Parts: sequence; structure tokens; C-alpha cells
Amino acid sequence: MELVAQLEERFNLLLNKINQLKEENQRLREEVEAERQTRRDIESRIDTLLEKIQNELE
Repeated sequence: MELVAQLEERFNLLLNKINQLKEENQRLREEVEAERQTRRDIESRIDTLLEKIQNELE
């Protein structure tokens, strides 16, 4: 019976680790999306500045 208890404990530890990894994965996905948005914002600002420069040159 002790073997079954050990297996249950290990199984529960693995399930907990899976849940931790899922949470970390979600957090990392959110970070990546935030970085992508920041990059899009910066690219947009650069494009606007380039358009202003182009208009001044014309």
C-alpha cells in the first residue's frame, strides 16, 4: 500500500508542476504580446516621423 501512496504523491507533484508551467506559459505569452504591441507602437511612431520628414522634403 505504501507504493500506491508514493505513486499518488508523485502524481500530484507532477500535476502541480504542470499547472505551474501552464501559468508561467500564460504569463510569458502575455509578456510577448505586450512586447509586440510596444514594437507596433514604436514602428507606427517611426512611420509617422518618416512621413513628416518626407512631406518636408517635398
